[in-house]
Amino acid sequence: MKNQIIRLRIYILIALVIMLPLLFNFYSQVLMTWGIRNGIITASLVVVSAWFILSLFMGRSASCGYTCPYGALQEIIGHNILKKKPKSKNADKLKYLVFLFFIGMVSFSLFKLGGLNKVGLFAPEGNIKLIMASFFTIIVGVISLLGSRAYCRYLCPVGVLFTIGTKLGRIIKIPSLHLVSGQDNCSDCKLCDKACPMGLDVGNMVNYNTMDNINCILCGECIKKCPKDAIDYSFSIK
Repeated sequence: MKNQIIRLRIYILIALVIMLPLLFNFYSQVLMTWGIRNGIITASLVVVSAWFILSLFMGRSASCGYTCPYGALQEIIGHNILKKKPKSKNADKLKYLVFLFFIGMVSFSLFKLGGLNKVGLFAPEGNIKLIMASFFTIIVGVISLLGSRAYCRYLCPVGVLFTIGTKLGRIIKIPSLHLVSGQDNCSDCKLCDKACPMGLDVGNMVNYNTMDNINCILCGECIKKCPKDAIDYSFSIK
């Protein structure tokens, strides 16, 4: 079942991209931020909250790895079409600055408004939403030219939130999904490096048994490509 899901993942990503105009109503960082700044609970906020809870158990697989339409758009453009990897590892730190700005902005808004006091799952309506959706999608698409999932690596504040959820799950010692390696099986073929849409040095992670990388989205592509079964999923206390 596990391997079948990993093999089907590319079709899941394609479906997410095709349905992106509809999914924008259910998941958009722009809509979520707009809602919070106006004291409105949106569907995007509900989805992100659910993903955060799941990240305690599933890491970033439930969100970034398999169900984020913007991650899917980036991966298809950058990884499958352009076959480009994110180059700068130092730029990874940018997303933490974006996250701090995001948290500061929404915290100020909640303090000023006295909390979230309205529900408007798909607000705003009409042309404003279309403009917001188009603008954000274009930005994510353009950033993909820098490499597969470049927005995820360099700018996404929600990804940082799910990383925090993953770490929190490990701290409170609950079973969670993670990668495990078998160094003795590794033939150093580097197929896992080529398969990783996040541009991670998976081969080194296997050889040094350091599979717990904060940029790993647990997509399982390295598992699928490894000819020696040197990488696998484990659902246990980390």
